Amino acid sequence: MAVKTTFDLLRLQGDALWAGGEFAANILTGPILDQVAPSGDGRIPVLTLPGFSGPEFSLRPLNRFLNKHGFVADSWGLGLNRGPESMDYIATLGRLLGDRIKMMSDEYGRSVSLIGQSLGGIYARELARMFPDEVDRVITLGSPAHVLKDQQHLINRGVGFAMRYFTGRPMEELLNEAELEALTLHRPPPGVPLVAIFSPYDGVAHADTTAIPEEYLDLNDGVPRENIEIICSHIGMAVNPLVLLAVADRLVVERDDWTAFNARDYVPEPLKGLPKLFFPEPAMLARSSFGCRRAAAA
Repeated sequence: MAVKTTFDLLRLQGDALWAGGEFAANILTGPILDQVAPSGDGRIPVLTLPGFSGPEFSLRPLNRFLNKHGFVADSWGLGLNRGPESMDYIATLGRLLGDRIKMMSDEYGRSVSLIGQSLGGIYARELARMFPDEVDRVITLGSPAHVLKDQQHLINRGVGFAMRYFTGRPMEELLNEAELEALTLHRPPPGVPLVAIFSPYDGVAHADTTAIPEEYLDLNDGVPRENIEIICSHIGMAVNPLVLLAVADRLVVERDDWTAFNARDYVPEPLKGLPKLFFPEPAMLARSSFGCRRAAAA
């Protein structure tokens, strides 16, 4: 137990150091990213939700990037994400943000895209479940939306310590509560496109919990769902230039003509093999009516 805890804390520290490197990479590659990243039309509303224990300004680089590229992005406005003291908080979140989402949708004449990092992504999925007519799509960044009560070992123990500190309750207790109340947290929100960006080297949440399971990619309902694997940290996802590129790409893709993300579209012909270093597997798109289409191998 002590060995596992020590190892997890070291992994968490390493993830944070990696995130610092990604922040530096964001600054250094900014001019290149600005040239190649797709842009919106200035009227695509986006609401971003920070990860657990993440302050609101942690998503400022993401919002700044999106606003610079023709999207209208804003943070959730609730400050530090302290986590849920109980599963009732999901309903509370709907009351806190429901009017905001509807106002954004009315103001821009189109539904709102939600982007959530880690726990913020789980919240985004639930908001889409509550407001399917006002939510256009959900993009999650390293969100452990598929962790079960017997899979706590797939989440860094440091998160459990932080959860107890912020909420006063152990993570196992919250997961048990969700199961006892038969909440559909693990099932994708019906009728709303879902993109899960995840890393095989995530130092906080295992990819088995952050990628959309095949059983949900197999749902025959014609709704786009997509896994995008990117080599990145957990903490630094919202500043990683490659993640930002994928996010912008998924925000502009049409719901009715959804094709899998392909990083090769953004590099010149002599460098077409380069994305393979950072995108190990082609993006995996929902089978349903999309014919199990993958992006071309990098």
